[in-house]
Amino acid sequence: MSLTILKNIKSAYKFINENKNNSIALIPTMGALHEGHGALIKKAKKECSIVIVSIFLNPLQFTKVEDIEKYPQNLDNDKKLLEEFEADAVFLPSVEEMIPDDYATYINIENNKYNIISRPIYYRGIVTIMSKLFNIIYPTNVYLIEYDYQEVFIIRKMIKDFNYNISLKTIPIVRDKNMLALSSLNILLSDREKEEACIIYELLKEAREEFKKGGIKSSYLMDIIKNNLKSHKMLKLEYVHIADKETLISVETATKNSIILISCYCGSTRLLDNMPLK
Repeated sequence: MSLTILKNIKSAYKFINENKNNSIALIPTMGALHEGHGALIKKAKKECSIVIVSIFLNPLQFTKVEDIEKYPQNLDNDKKLLEEFEADAVFLPSVEEMIPDDYATYINIENNKYNIISRPIYYRGIVTIMSKLFNIIYPTNVYLIEYDYQEVFIIRKMIKDFNYNISLKTIPIVRDKNMLALSSLNILLSDREKEEACIIYELLKEAREEFKKGGIKSSYLMDIIKNNLKSHKMLKLEYVHIADKETLISVETATKNSIILISCYCGSTRLLDNMPLK
């Protein structure tokens, strides 16, 4: 089966109607696809009859024009990857159609409930567009990588709060041979920056090893990461938190149900990573 190109919402409605008796998987992306997305497609194909990948560079997620302009885009490469992993369709809506000039409805995140959530405008943009995608595609399952653990948490909460009849399926972070977490933004890194960024995983692993040895104070585990990062001048820490995996609320005492969340800038590129302590 060749890849079906859905260029607008009308064509997506038609495709969904033609496949209304099938289970449908949605893999939402902003493009610049990589092997992690390939892993999602593999999982989705095992669990659903139809796999749709959406590619939409969402301006609501960006606070600066220059940030969205530097986001990598290569639709030809994306299509090749989708064909290689045998996705059934790609949904390519335009900004004009998804967010017209008179657009006025947004989903706000009450981030005071989850005190480690940063960038509320960013996540508002994500859940607003995600809700629109759900209403267009009517997926049975939606598939995400746990690269941005906060994003996964928020989308799971949105599905629950809005009573969407959708199952959220995830896979762990997919890493390259040097254990750098795969991200669409990695293409912006120089070889030297990629080499330096690999220390993020090593420091997360070191903190987890200390936890296994009995170091349960979150401040102590986070200091291991903070202090070691000081010697890596190419990396600038945005935050490191230890939180409960199920509630995303930060904890003073780490447990096997805790997760370390980290965000660093390598040059001008923002990199995320996380590691469960279990």
